[in-house]
Amino acid sequence: MRTDIYEILDTVCDSPCKSVLATIIDVQGSAYKKEGSTMLFQKDGQQVGLLSGGCLEQDLFARVNDFLNELTSMIVTYDLSAEDDLSWGQGVGCNGIIKVVVESITPMFREDLRKVRNLVNRGVDVTHIKKISTKDKVIGYLFCTEEGGFFGQWKGDLPAIHQLEEKTLLLQSDQEVSLFKQTIVARPRLIIYGAGADAIPLANLAHHTGFQVIVADWRPAYCNEKHFPYAYKTYIASPNEFVQSFSFSPSDSTIVMTHNYEKDNQLIQSLLAKKISYLGLLGSKARAEKLLKGVSIPEWFHFPVGLSIGAEGPQEIAVSIIAELIQNKTRRVAFVR
Repeated sequence: MRTDIYEILDTVCDSPCKSVLATIIDVQGSAYKKEGSTMLFQKDGQQVGLLSGGCLEQDLFARVNDFLNELTSMIVTYDLSAEDDLSWGQGVGCNGIIKVVVESITPMFREDLRKVRNLVNRGVDVTHIKKISTKDKVIGYLFCTEEGGFFGQWKGDLPAIHQLEEKTLLLQSDQEVSLFKQTIVARPRLIIYGAGADAIPLANLAHHTGFQVIVADWRPAYCNEKHFPYAYKTYIASPNEFVQSFSFSPSDSTIVMTHNYEKDNQLIQSLLAKKISYLGLLGSKARAEKLLKGVSIPEWFHFPVGLSIGAEGPQEIAVSIIAELIQNKTRRVAFVR
């Protein structure tokens, strides 16, 4: 899953600055990033995302910045396979040919991207289709959902390629146009119950790795925007109140870290009945086994939470938890494909 797209959507939707979106649409050979990888360039110099290990971004920004006000769209091709000193291939660690489509964020496109952000934040996958002419111009785009909804700027018959299984592909529709399709996967959610000091680095790191973070606790003095500035939402509720009132989805990941045995017990008993992707419990294995005595344990329940990397302290434990969440998420996305 490409997490840059969530930060790009947030930046586009929250900033009025003129900007362009760059997307890799084709890779021949090897490259640092694959088809569907995106990057945002803003007129004020801000850049979000990456298209390579740093070898293309400076050149692409220079091209875009020269005519940012006039740009509608274009395709830039980088040949990273050559080895002479004047070519892109020298020492960049890539050996492929990359095609990048660059398109202006028009007011209409920005409004449509706001709709996309709302959908992925609500747990809905969105398919994005670009129509590209033989003159290397984007002449139409469409956003679709599995439920059949669609919006965008498109003339002519609607394409059927959103029904295909591949997540990202470039197709030659006919002699006049090519179609590029990519799936923007719903933003994964991480629900943390327990707003102690050790939850803060976990919430911050989760946000920066693409998760929509939700923090819940029964103590208002701990669970608030001051302590969790990157949280999408905070909830003040007892364990039973929260689990009963919150709408969980099958792709959610949940971490229990209250440091309170009774509250952990209430949460675990309730959460094991939910359909979620991942449940992690902070604490020792002996403590977890005591909590889980007589309980049927599903494979998606992880205790102690996090990969076994010898982590010590809140920061390192946060890294181990996020690493396990990424591993679980990658396996789930691969299975869905």
